[in-house]
Amino acid sequence: METTTIAVRTETLKLLQKAKNEMQAGSMNTLIETLLQDSKKQKKSMFGALKHIHKEFRREEIDRFG
Repeated sequence: METTTIAVRTETLKLLQKAKNEMQAGSMNTLIETLLQDSKKQKKSMFGALKHIHKEFRREEIDRFG
């Protein structure tokens, strides 16, 4: 396996170390791979999250366009 060194700020390193511990990743490489895979996953849609609001929600005339 080929390796390389990357430069990151000290604050970034601390965040990576904290995330590594929280996620129980075995190595920084595993952590970075996991974070990259998670970032590529489709985000959960919020469509319909407030569907119950239509009964109580009333717009004021001043808020309306047109």
